[in-house]
Amino acid sequence: MPRLTPSAPVFHRKIETFCEVRLAPALAKSDYQNLRSYMLGLIVRQATPPLHGGRPNWKEIGATCLLSEDGLVTARREGRHAFEAIMRWVTLAQKAKAAPAPAPTPVARPAAAKTMIRPVGMRTVSANSNRRPVERMPAATTATTTTRVAFAPKKAGVRG
Repeated sequence: MPRLTPSAPVFHRKIETFCEVRLAPALAKSDYQNLRSYMLGLIVRQATPPLHGGRPNWKEIGATCLLSEDGLVTARREGRHAFEAIMRWVTLAQKAKAAPAPAPTPVARPAAAKTMIRPVGMRTVSANSNRRPVERMPAATTATTTTRVAFAPKKAGVRG
């Protein structure tokens, strides 16, 4: 049996009172007892009544509760509000169960470390790789270490 929500006993009493006030004077004693126990059983199980097109299926309710023909007509007229209230209550209880639990309070974490600043003269081998080693650049590049190849200007009209 599902665990009852805190509002279940309150709602149970409301349906009991509704049955005493509205159904007891209108139904025969056996029909009243059967329908009342059926409604209270739905609350305890937190189940909706059988539905047909989104509304209570009165033929199935009448067969389950063993209602007489006159009792079914009266129950349909007088008990409609109770069944609709049970359907709303069960839907709200299911939504409350499905709601996510509150997030736990965040644990104090140390301040995020700043990204390491690369020392001057260091560069990565490849600009788009994350896991390549860092190599040291030469200390100073001068014109003497750089080799340039000089080309003579081409003369117009000469193939070569």
